[in-house]
Amino acid sequence: MTVVNMISFGDEGVAVADEQSSTTIRKYNVSQKLQLLNNSFVYGGSGPADLIKEIYGTLSEQIAVFKKDKGKISLNDAYHLCQKTLIDYKIQLKNQVLSVNLGIGLDDMLTGVLNRNGKKLDESTMQAGRNIMQHLDENTRMDIILGGLREDKFEIYVIDTSYAGAAIARPYSSIGSGADESDKVLSRYVTSLPREKRDKIDKKEGLIKIIEATNASSNLNVGVGGVPSIVYISKDGIKRPDEQKCILASEIVEGLTNNILDKDFAYYAVSRLVFDNE
Repeated sequence: MTVVNMISFGDEGVAVADEQSSTTIRKYNVSQKLQLLNNSFVYGGSGPADLIKEIYGTLSEQIAVFKKDKGKISLNDAYHLCQKTLIDYKIQLKNQVLSVNLGIGLDDMLTGVLNRNGKKLDESTMQAGRNIMQHLDENTRMDIILGGLREDKFEIYVIDTSYAGAAIARPYSSIGSGADESDKVLSRYVTSLPREKRDKIDKKEGLIKIIEATNASSNLNVGVGGVPSIVYISKDGIKRPDEQKCILASEIVEGLTNNILDKDFAYYAVSRLVFDNE
């Protein structure tokens, strides 16, 4: 249960995520859902927290190998590596679970024939394998969102376990169980802008709106909550306000949303907290 939001201001961008993870009976406000890749890109994930962390670790290793070979890495390169890492992980997981439960591999299931002896699998084994893979698909669904500068423009990519991924054409994107409520806030905002301003959103206003969107998901969606994390990326580098600044920024935006605080004050204060990290 998660929400991770990203928004592009043209040549800069911001990511905001909640920190709640949950099981069938408990919730934990401890998840660090925004991580850095290559100290250049921001990585966020929705799905089983342990798997998201494992994907991040593997991807970080793959990026290190890529840089050692190529010398540098672009956001597009990181996206393709993430795509491959997620696909490979899904295949490995299915192989592992099929082997433990049925003594067969994914290739055996796909062909209906045991590779080791050429024997055709019986229908009961095939059905059991189909049930296992369906259960895995339903319970290990993962969405990954990447953001960073590509040729001086902040771009967003989304990768998931159902369709591999794509670059996002909109100036924002949301993933996770809270994405529906965040999308309402962000889509209303972006739609209200003149077309010529959607590619270069005012960063003070956009920052308020992406925090407002995250607050909206936290207020309404089950499994979304805790202290938000915020990452700001520009040509000057990456800024990550600490926990206290994130709490304050979220509370100021909530006060503005409820008409308790003045708009000019809120815009100034939140900008100082995030863009200036003060």
